[in-house]
Amino acid sequence: MSTDNFPTLSDDQLARAHGGSQLSNAMDRARGMGLRITSTTGGRHAPRSYHYQGRAFDAAGSHSQMSRFYREMAGTHPTELFYDPSGGIKHGRNIGPIGGHRDHVHIAY
Repeated sequence: MSTDNFPTLSDDQLARAHGGSQLSNAMDRARGMGLRITSTTGGRHAPRSYHYQGRAFDAAGSHSQMSRFYREMAGTHPTELFYDPSGGIKHGRNIGPIGGHRDHVHIAY
């Protein structure tokens, strides 16, 4: 699975995400695991996406990196966590895969 179709965001773009320390810690952890932050407040998302509120980001990398990140972040009680091969969590409930998140992990607080 290629992640080449996602640009890596600049530090200036990353600074616009303001979902609090949990979001910042998750971004740091994603980067520490070798993932690239591919979307914060910009891009095209669902109409009321947490991205537009500065409370979400997407991270891309290899399947094993994204799977490991998903499993680790599931224990941090995110508002949303989606990665289609692994499942989906919304407001603490396991909702299963939702589609459109096979090539990146979406996380919101």
